Parts: sequence; C-alpha cells; structure tokens
Amino acid sequence: LELPRQLPPIHLQSRWYSEPVRLLVFPRTSFLRNPKGWPVLSKAHQSYLSRFLRLRFPPWALLSDCNPIPTQETSSATAKTPEPTPAEASSASTSATAAAPEKPTAHLEYLRHLQQTQPYRPPIERFGQGYQDFLQSPLQPLTDNLESITYEVFEKDPVKYEWYERAIALALEDLEPQAPGKGQDGKAVVTVAVVGAGRGPLVSRALEASRKTGVQVKVWAVEKNPNAYVLLQRRNMEDPVWGGKVSVVKSDMRSWRGPTGGLPASGGGEDTTGKVDILVSELLGSFADNELSPECLDGVQHVLHPTHGVSIPQSYSAHLTPLASPRIHADLLSRASNDLKMSVQEKWELPYVVMLHQYDFLSTAQLSSTPTTPHQNAAEDPDLHPNIHQTWSFSHPLPPAILEQARQRGGGQIDAGGFQGGNGSNEHNVRRTPTGGLSFPIPHRGTVHGLAGYFETVLYASPSSQSTGAGASISTSKTNPDAWKQPRKVELSTNPLTMAHKSPDMISWFPIFFPFKSPLYIPDNGSLEVQMWRGTDDRGVWYEWCGEVFEGGGGRGGKEMRRRRKVGGSGLHSSRGNMCLM
Repeated sequence: LELPRQLPPIHLQSRWYSEPVRLLVFPRTSFLRNPKGWPVLSKAHQSYLSRFLRLRFPPWALLSDCNPIPTQETSSATAKTPEPTPAEASSASTSATAAAPEKPTAHLEYLRHLQQTQPYRPPIERFGQGYQDFLQSPLQPLTDNLESITYEVFEKDPVKYEWYERAIALALEDLEPQAPGKGQDGKAVVTVAVVGAGRGPLVSRALEASRKTGVQVKVWAVEKNPNAYVLLQRRNMEDPVWGGKVSVVKSDMRSWRGPTGGLPASGGGEDTTGKVDILVSELLGSFADNELSPECLDGVQHVLHPTHGVSIPQSYSAHLTPLASPRIHADLLSRASNDLKMSVQEKWELPYVVMLHQYDFLSTAQLSSTPTTPHQNAAEDPDLHPNIHQTWSFSHPLPPAILEQARQRGGGQIDAGGFQGGNGSNEHNVRRTPTGGLSFPIPHRGTVHGLAGYFETVLYASPSSQSTGAGASISTSKTNPDAWKQPRKVELSTNPLTMAHKSPDMISWFPIFFPFKSPLYIPDNGSLEVQMWRGTDDRGVWYEWCGEVFEGGGGRGGKEMRRRRKVGGSGLHSSRGNMCLM
C-alpha cells in the first residue's frame, strides 16, 4: 500500500486498515519539511502509521525514491541526489542561498524515531496482546468446570469488580431498612448470596462494600466447580477479610434451596431455608446471554426475597453491527475440517469470541452531540461512529407468574410442548430481533464478513437514581474513598459507543463475532438488514442469524425516488448443532 501525500477520506483509510496489508510504501513525495529542513510526515500520516504499528503482525515500511544509503562501494559524497519535486525545485530557485546536502539516512532515521516513540497502548490492547483477531470458542461454564488460570485472567480486570462493589454498596444502603434479619446488636443484617462464586472475588467485594457502608451482611458463596469449591473453603479459613464469616456451598445454583438457618449447609437435617436479599452473579458473556445467564438466574430466583430482593445485575442487552474483516474470514477459510471436531460447514455456524482489531465498521454516521463518546481504538476515528443497534434484552428478577408458567410447562401440566422442541419450560427466554429486523445503512460500498456483538448491563439502579455526569460515573476510589456514594446507577458496557462513559478500561470481555459463510457485497448507499433469533429447548440455547442486502432506498432530492431493491442475502446460519448446553 503506497501512501500518497494527501490521504484519502477517513472511510477509505479504515477500509485499507482492515485489509491484509503487508507492506507500507512511503515515497519521498509523502514527506514534508520541518523548519530545520528535515523530512517529516504530517500528523495524519503519523496517526495512520501508528494504527498499523499496533497490529498483531504490523506491515513492513518501505521507503521509495529516497536518498540511497551509503555502502562500502559508495559513500555519501558520491551518492547521486535524486531529482527534486516541482515544489522543491521552485523553492530552491527562489531561495538566496543553496541548501546544504541532505543526510542520506534522514528518512530512515525519522521512521525509526516514529517506531520507537509510539504512544502507550490502551489497557484492553495490553491485556490482549497476542490475541488480536484470534478466534476462540465461547465458554460454557454450565457444561465445563473452568480452570484456575481462567478465573485468574478474569480477576485481573481493574474495573469490573470495583463497579460490582459500588453496585453492592448501593443495594446495601437501600435494603438496610427492609432487611428482616437482625444481628446480636439489633442492627439489620442483609443476606447476600454470590452464585457462581468462582475463586471468590465478588465475595471479597461484598464484604468490602459492607465495611464501607457499615451495613452488616451474611454472605453465602455458591459454586458447583469442585476445584473452586475447595479453594473457597481454604480462603474462608485463611483470608483475614473473610475471617470464616462466609458460608460456602457446593451446588448448582439452580438446585440450591437457599440459606439454611444462617449456617453452612454441611450436615444432613431439615434446616429451614431463608430468603436472599441480594443475589450477585457474574454470568454474562460477550453477547450478554450467550453463557446462559437468563436460564441460571431464573433457576435460582426461588431463593430471592419476593418483595424487596435485588438481582445484580438487574438487566442486560445485546447489540450488533456489521463488520468487514478479511483477516478473520481468511482464518475461517483456512481451518482444517477436523479442527475442533467440527465440519467445515459447522465452523461458519458458530459464534466466536475475538478481540477485534483489524476491521472496519461499515455502517457509520456523523458523531452527534450526545454525552456518549465513542471508545477510541484502532478501527475508529473521532469524526464517525458506528451504527450499533440493540438486539434484545433481559431483566431480573422475573415476574413470579412467568416462572410459575414455566414450571407447569416443564411438568407437563399445560401446553403440549415448546415451539422449537422440548416441553417449553424455557420458552420465555426465546428472543428475536424486532419485527423487520435491524437495518444498517451503509453509505460506502464494501464487503460484510460478519456481525460484531456487544452488550450493556445495569448492575444496579437505585430507586433514587438521578442523572449524573460522566465524571461521577467514572471516578475511582483511589481519588475519592466515597466514590461509590456519587452515582446511583452502576453500568458496564462493551459497546464502543458507551464503554468510555460507563466502564472505561474494562478488559473482562472481548466482542463476539457471528460470521457469514459467503461475504455480502454492499453497493454505495446500500443497507443491510439483519435477522437474529435466540432459540432454546430443554437441553440448550443456540443462535440463528441471516442478512439481506438492499440497494437504493430514496433519492437525494426532487420528486424522483428510487425503489429499494434486494440484491443479495447470506442464507440462514444456525449454531444449534453446537448449542450452549444447560
């Protein structure tokens, strides 16, 4: 790719960036002269070069038509000076004194200087170094027991657990007057259950929130992974923060009966079970619900207090946008048929978790004057922002009538079965895009290789929530110990449009990618309509998606209007053959 002196529009630069460029050519005419006469690149060229240098495999830089570098056979004194450009010749003819001979390696030294003075990478890129555009199968924590190293990676997030602590602190503050439990000193005791506790980071945050707010808590940690369960027991005995105050239970959260008499459920006996005031979980996946958070929280809702019980998170939504990523498409094409024990066809019908890096947002619009600032990364620019649409959402706790109907359907008391198979007990968690699908206007022609998925979640919104500025929502406890008191609504987001505002520098989740087996060509001023479904039966959950390409849709003035015309489609992709098992 040869970079001209005047770079093209930003959308074309982004398109070039997404392509598998292996060589960047800098002709002598691309350089400017600084006041001292040294060759330099413009700010736009420097910024564009920085984007390429941040890639997992950055391209080579090649200088073209510059001064030859002296060798043993030739020296700088005998090296021939290349012919000047017309602008340089005109400048030289009008100057009073002749310029000194240019240093032969000036252009090379300048490029090496740029390479060595690159700005620091953002936290998400430093954390995912080596995983850019690397396809990974989503986790299935319900089916598989995660390894300790997987938990350790998640626990490195500097933002997620601090935001969870704030949410728990706000909930404790709001629920203290309603908590039915009383301690020995007569003060209210709030029962907190961390379901899917893993190695216990959320348990520590719940205890810390209790210390900050002064509200007494009784904490239960529920975990089905036997290895993590042993570690939780040891931590309960040895961690001075826990101090043996945590009740650790080994159980699938959906079959846990609830707190038993304030004591750990270790013996046999018919202890009376209580209710939980705050139910805390970190079951969200890259597409919000792809790790079966709705199914898990529905199954454990029976332990939540029916009147004032709070679920953290309270709600979450999934979001989509079309992408051009030749690199990811080529990776899927090159995979052998026996890789991951799946056929070639099945590889195109499976969503992948991937740290998107070398890609192009095809559906963009001018940045509006809203308080949300797009999260800056290698594929975005400050003038345009992607069109990212919400696909569907979930909220917890559910109305008891819905769960009761699901229980009756599961027992065969009503209905004949589910629409997509099974007895229909999980039919209330079926989702689909709005009627008519999601429409993405694409102003400039390009090729869609798949759909990028993100999520947003409200961990906790206090009943006294009031709008707060961005400064309050992102202030940290390092600068203000009482930062948790400021925002009354705590949110997390991987959506590039809202991440910088809601949860900056969060690293726990990479986006999800839904591939198209046959890339879709989009003409100028075209549009892509996406349909997606979340299907379920008694055994698992899967996704189905497809896209349709349309040309035209309206004239640019006058009375003539072009009719919209369908020009292509992807066919239906379905991950039912590799569903997320319940």
